[in-house]
Amino acid sequence: MQVSVTSSIDRLGSDARGSISRVLQNTLARFSPNITQVSVLVTDENGPRGGVDKVCRVNLTMPGVGPINVTAKHQKVMAAVASAARRARRMVLTKLKRRGSQRRRGRAGFRQIGDAAVEIATE
Repeated sequence: MQVSVTSSIDRLGSDARGSISRVLQNTLARFSPNITQVSVLVTDENGPRGGVDKVCRVNLTMPGVGPINVTAKHQKVMAAVASAARRARRMVLTKLKRRGSQRRRGRAGFRQIGDAAVEIATE
C-alpha cells in the first residue's frame, strides 16, 4: 500500500506528513493487501481565520472494488486525518462485505447435483 500526502497548508512539514502517512497505514493495515494506492489531501478552507476548517480527503484505489473517496473536517489537522482514516476503514470493510455477499448471492438459488445445476425453489 503506497500512501502519498499532499497539502495546501504551508506549515505542514515533513514530520507531519510522515505522521499522516503512519496514521493511514496503521488504520488500514488490515486491508493493505487489497489497497494499491492511498492519496491524502489536507487543506485549510478559510486560511488563518481558524475554526472548523481543516479538511482531509482520502482517495483509495482497490482493484475489483473501485475508488473510495472519504472527506473529514475538523479544527485540528491530525483530528481530521484520524477521522478520515476511520471513515475510509469503514468504507473499505463495507465494500468488501458487499462484494462477498454479491458473490454468494449469485449462487444461492442453485445446488450442484452431479454435473447439472438444479434451481431450488425459494418460497
